[in-house]
Amino acid sequence: MEDSKIYLHCNLKKYLDKVGLSANAFAKLIEERRSTINDLINNKDMDTRRIPARLIAKICHELDITPSELFEVRNNQEE
Repeated sequence: MEDSKIYLHCNLKKYLDKVGLSANAFAKLIEERRSTINDLINNKDMDTRRIPARLIAKICHELDITPSELFEVRNNQEE
């Protein structure tokens, strides 16, 4: 298995859609930059992105989900 085929995928969009919140509304709710939330929604630069534990905790707390629900490991071969 090649490491380059494995990546972290953020499911934030799925959970925001589920509760009917926009990226902008959610960013205001958890007091984070909208661009940070948009990057997570769009899985931008997930291979090099550093995501603070504090941010993960805030997202999970507000959406009542676990980090395992927020993120998943994917394999490019599966898509």
